[in-house]
Amino acid sequence: MPLLCPQCGKPTLYLETGGVMGDIYRCKNCTYIGNFVIESDDDDLSDELREARRAATGK
Repeated sequence: MPLLCPQCGKPTLYLETGGVMGDIYRCKNCTYIGNFVIESDDDDLSDELREARRAATGK
């Protein structure tokens, strides 16, 4: 199941580091670094996340 970036909605996350405190992911597309990710096979969800970000930021 692909991991979606919660900031940009794209499946461009990779595992930066992991350890006692949990996994940290980094997005290749935007500046997101964190442990919260979205697991989804739904392509519509990815599109909805990108549209919501555009609406919130005006970009």
